[in-house]
Amino acid sequence: MFLLDYFELTNLLISIITGLSFFVIFNYLVSQVNRLVRLPNGPWGYPIVGYLPFIKDDIYLVFDRLAKKYGPVFSLKLGQHDTVVICDWEHLKVAFADEALLARPHENFYAGLIDESSFLEISGDPWREHRRLSIQILRDVGFGKSTMETLITREIDQFLPTIEGEKIDFTKKITPSVSNIISCFLFGQNFEYSDPYKIELDEQMEKLGQVFEFTGIQAFLPWLTRILSYFKVANLEQIKRAINDSDNLVQEKIDERMKNYSPSTEIVDYIDGYLQEKEKRKAKGDHIFNFKILKRNVTEFFGAGSETVATTLSWAMNYLIHFPEYQEKIRSEISEIIGYDRKPNYTDRNQMPFTMAFLYETQRIGSVIASNLLRRASRDTKIGQYTIPKDTLVIFNLWSIHREEKLWPDPERFDPNRFLTDNGTKAFKPPYLVPFGAGKRNCLGEGLANVELFLYIVSILQRYRIKSEKIDHNLCSESIYAAARRPKYLPPLKFEKL
Repeated sequence: MFLLDYFELTNLLISIITGLSFFVIFNYLVSQVNRLVRLPNGPWGYPIVGYLPFIKDDIYLVFDRLAKKYGPVFSLKLGQHDTVVICDWEHLKVAFADEALLARPHENFYAGLIDESSFLEISGDPWREHRRLSIQILRDVGFGKSTMETLITREIDQFLPTIEGEKIDFTKKITPSVSNIISCFLFGQNFEYSDPYKIELDEQMEKLGQVFEFTGIQAFLPWLTRILSYFKVANLEQIKRAINDSDNLVQEKIDERMKNYSPSTEIVDYIDGYLQEKEKRKAKGDHIFNFKILKRNVTEFFGAGSETVATTLSWAMNYLIHFPEYQEKIRSEISEIIGYDRKPNYTDRNQMPFTMAFLYETQRIGSVIASNLLRRASRDTKIGQYTIPKDTLVIFNLWSIHREEKLWPDPERFDPNRFLTDNGTKAFKPPYLVPFGAGKRNCLGEGLANVELFLYIVSILQRYRIKSEKIDHNLCSESIYAAARRPKYLPPLKFEKL
């Protein structure tokens, strides 16, 4: 009797497994047919995981190669998601303006690792409300005003003596300085470089920046991420720990603020402004603003406000040591326009075309944000001749735009002169230079970042000549890619006082 039961159970299991296998294969074939009918052309992949197993290189490079084979707009299956990738300016400029492509994926950027979302990860009216409020608060505390430039200049004055003399790891020096600026807007506080809290927050952000990719496995296979994270497979536990540790440090500041908070408190930073709006909404029964989103907003702002600028400045140092003649050209403009007795200000940029051209070329060839944060089609839409069905994920491969040959002749060559017009007397920034994205989902900190980049570079070259003994021109453009695209080989630098 038991033997008969065993065989009956075995047959049942075989039937279930066969049925499930048939369902998976059938569902996969149906999805592929649907792709062929509705989506742009592109490569096939495997059931469940899609094209992910074939991505052996940095994802923006894989997309660039696929675009050369399938065209500038192509589709592929990434995990469980139909995904369209846009790799040329002709179609990207249309996509930037398309209201249907403002939504984010249904899962957050850290799906399978944490459940909470920042406003960068939400869609629709909640996103619009949070974006509007964030812009308003940041302006109230000095974003885009003269006080912002004063704050940056003060921080640069604190930073410059730390790089003088000995050979240094520039990235390790610049990151705490740049993050101090965004700290003023978020926490209302400028930290000493020796402050234990600030050191810990910078370290956790650095850990996250080294291992986390916004287009990693969690973006496309959140269910698998949960399983792998539970069993501490790959680096997922490391990512989760860095996120939680960063969030906990931010929560400490929010808790400190809440101890002495009152609705009449003067708004001195982002946390104050958010808390004030939260309490106003709460009194009306509106709970769209809450502590969880505040914590995630502050963490994301701090990370983005530090990583992008610090990495771009590292790329700038990289090219300044490989092309010392560009140091001298920028210094020539400094000598003519500013001199060596007064500090630079942002309006000086209008008379320093080569300096601006150098920064534009650094942003282009560095492409720190190689591809945008994932978008989702909130309804069926078209980009040129290509149909993008509702709920398709969309990726803008900014790296490809910055290497598009018809826009940038000899795109692999670092050449600031490509941005100069009128016999070198003016710097021109074309619309297809998009280091921060564009449209309604562009980076909120773009204005701050541009001021920082100009003032840091000019202030450094006004005082120092940058040298390195270990320059390998073959490694000039080598990079590593996680949260941002960083220089792979930035040798120790020596800043000699002029």
